[in-house]
Amino acid sequence: MTFTAHRTAFQFHIERNGQDTHTVPAGVLIQILENAQRAFELIGLHLAGRGIKERARVPSHISQSLQLVCTVPEPGSYVLPVEIGGEADLFQQDLAGKAFSIFKRIVQGVARQNAEALHQAMPDPNIQRRVLDSIKGMAPRAGAPWRLELQDEQRQPFACLDEKTIPFVETVLVPKEQREAARVVTGEMKSIDFAERKVTIIYPPTSKELACIYEEAVEDFLYEKRRDLIQVTGRVVLDEQGLPKQIIDVTDIRDLDLSPLVIDKVRYGKIHLKANRSLTMEPFLDETKQLMCIEDEALAIDVYATTRESLLAELHEQIAMLWQEYAKAPDEELDVAALKLKHVLRNAFTEVDHAP
Repeated sequence: MTFTAHRTAFQFHIERNGQDTHTVPAGVLIQILENAQRAFELIGLHLAGRGIKERARVPSHISQSLQLVCTVPEPGSYVLPVEIGGEADLFQQDLAGKAFSIFKRIVQGVARQNAEALHQAMPDPNIQRRVLDSIKGMAPRAGAPWRLELQDEQRQPFACLDEKTIPFVETVLVPKEQREAARVVTGEMKSIDFAERKVTIIYPPTSKELACIYEEAVEDFLYEKRRDLIQVTGRVVLDEQGLPKQIIDVTDIRDLDLSPLVIDKVRYGKIHLKANRSLTMEPFLDETKQLMCIEDEALAIDVYATTRESLLAELHEQIAMLWQEYAKAPDEELDVAALKLKHVLRNAFTEVDHAP
């Protein structure tokens, strides 16, 4: 690949289950590109000396100067070369180079889970938070069958975003005390009041309205969240019956993601398993629509959690427990049903020294 002269450039290298495939779902590309574009625009605000008081509004000249321009994709998993800058008369090479340098340092800090590096790369806390939200949006959700490697124009990798990215970013964005006090509530979006920073949802167990008071940094992403069911993370205020009546200090609002979880490996404690072939499991909601569940009768799996990330963690823990209790047990210690489960587990997984 030969990049256009004088333009700062890099590549998105999307790997699906570690396999060499030249295709990728359009939704994944949109997710990556939209969030990457937003990150560059926010960095452009910082370089222009502009702060953020409420909603981050990016002037058109910054957006145009830092426009991500996709060139012809290449084979090798899925490689999408990107140049920074719009048409020649709008392009500012110096700004693009500086913005890419900051972007690179931030994603490296995220990939290495180095919070201090993030602060050094982007000292403005308001812009840093929004850039991290964008990078979180570029990363795969728990159980997604892909990961994103970022490469410079010499094709040298400088960061990788995978299923560990979102949990790390959330620890940086939300203080520990606030995370521990927070709950996740799933409900149907009814209305948004931007003046009061309030989202109203219908809480399925009671069919009542629930007001959610969000922090200003969340607002930038509300314009995209228009699906029926959303998940709101914040501190839940209860009524006299112990039911939610309001959510305050909202730190995250996201669409409910019930897309299949793809299991290629299991890591829990000292147990590392590799799937003999990818297992696809479909999450579903319980009757209250507050818990995401996965069941697999053949593997004796029955897990539930409030979030996709927690659900994947519960799934790994249960598979590891079943492996320890059944797959590794001597045949003579197992009854007929347990012996059948042992064979199913061993057909599905192989224990390895470590799961990459």
